[in-house]
Amino acid sequence: MSSNVAQENVTDGPDGLVAVTTVTGDLDAGTAPAVYRRALQAISRSPLLVLDLAGTTFCDSSGFNALLRLRRRAEESGGHVALAGPPAQVTRLLTLTGGNVIFPVYSDVAEARAGLLSRAGT
Repeated sequence: MSSNVAQENVTDGPDGLVAVTTVTGDLDAGTAPAVYRRALQAISRSPLLVLDLAGTTFCDSSGFNALLRLRRRAEESGGHVALAGPPAQVTRLLTLTGGNVIFPVYSDVAEARAGLLSRAGT
């Protein structure tokens, strides 16, 4: 199982309010810690975080736990986490666990960025 995590800070307007972390491959016990650390770095720069899951091929309970921990950390900083483009397998996990109620889920990164900015009132 492998995962590649690429982080890019995306500026929405002049203040650069939304960070995007892209996860590809598996989000499981072997990769969740690295994904968590990378996304946590993004939250430290911008408490509005989009996790782009379009390239995620698998997510287990360790990966879901990392998402929950990131949500808590963002909210402690006055921010939010949104999920963008989760594939069918990840969507199924979110539905079974109630994650689709906990996280705002959007079809793509652009929609998620707009949703977070609207939610934050900016």
